[in-house]
Formats: sequence, C-alpha cells, structure tokens
Amino acid sequence: MINTGNAQTLNNDFMQLLTVQLRNQNPLEPVKQENFIAQLAQFSSLQGIENLNANFANILQLQQVSQGVDLVGKQIEYLDALDGSMQTGKVSEFFLDSGNVMLSVNGESVSVDRIAAVLDT
Repeated sequence: MINTGNAQTLNNDFMQLLTVQLRNQNPLEPVKQENFIAQLAQFSSLQGIENLNANFANILQLQQVSQGVDLVGKQIEYLDALDGSMQTGKVSEFFLDSGNVMLSVNGESVSVDRIAAVLDT
C-alpha cells in the first residue's frame, strides 16, 4: 500500500517552493525554463523513489506473512526471549502484532527473527 500522505506532502512542498520562487524572481532576469524542467525532473524522481520504497516494504511484509503461514504445523527451534536458551516446539498459529510476523509456539509468542531452525518432522 503506497503512503499517499507523504507523496501529497511532497507535492504541496514542491508547489509552495515553486510559487515562492516565481514571486521572488527578478523581472529583468526571470527564471529560465530549463531550471523548472530540471526541478520537475528531480521532483518526479523523488516521487518515484518514495513509491518504490513503499512498494518494496509491502512486498517484504507479504513475503514475511507467507513465510509465517508456511511455518504453521512445523517443528522449529527458537531462541527463548527470557533466558536465551534454545527451545523446540510446534508452530500452532501465525499472527501479526503491530505489523510484525509472530508465531505461537508452546503458548509463547515467537518473533520470526528468533527462529534458529525448521526441523524435519
């Protein structure tokens, strides 16, 4: 999902800068058309990069969700959050917590980044 709030803010900021630049230009030496084209090209590139970053973030989250779903029913080895020991258990469910992929293992919520191994069952 693209964050249109940032794109809209960026658009408004660019238009405000452009308006101020036009208001304050010297009538005897107006801003050249090439400068406007260059600024617009930079602005378009920046907007494209913002959209691309948002799309990559969405793809990453979808990939993590897919991985979490695939782990349901599998035996995993994971790092215990309390004592740092390695634990083993079967993943009973997958859920999202504030956008983070979490697994329920032995009644404990386990973050995907704490998984050390997926075991053959």
